[in-house]
Amino acid sequence: MTKRIDITGFVYIILMILIFTCGTAFSQEFLSSDNFKNKIAKDIVVVEFWAGWNAQNEFKELTKLNDCMVYRIDISKHMDIQMKYDVSAIPTVIIFDNGIEKEKFGATVMFQLDADKKTVQNSIDTLLLNKFN
Repeated sequence: MTKRIDITGFVYIILMILIFTCGTAFSQEFLSSDNFKNKIAKDIVVVEFWAGWNAQNEFKELTKLNDCMVYRIDISKHMDIQMKYDVSAIPTVIIFDNGIEKEKFGATVMFQLDADKKTVQNSIDTLLLNKFN
């Protein structure tokens, strides 16, 4: 008599992990030189200047920011935008309000963002509050 093993539960779990991983890895929208100006033109927008070789130091909490749109731009592909906004180290996060740069958070000498989610969110909240004054 052979013993049969039911692997449907195991396969289901693996499939869910793969779907979740792919969904979160590709959910971040990247900007390009073609759409950068239009994407930052309206409301509060946070852009992380990013490069694949430093992905381990990306601003992981970017998508957790509230009351703003969030994007990344790959500086290895769009050096024109990097130069325009004087980004000398990555990651760098810039907060725009209606297309105008309002605040910039740069990288440390270890190529890590010199701000945390709370600091960036506080800047966003301040911009929002100032709209009502």
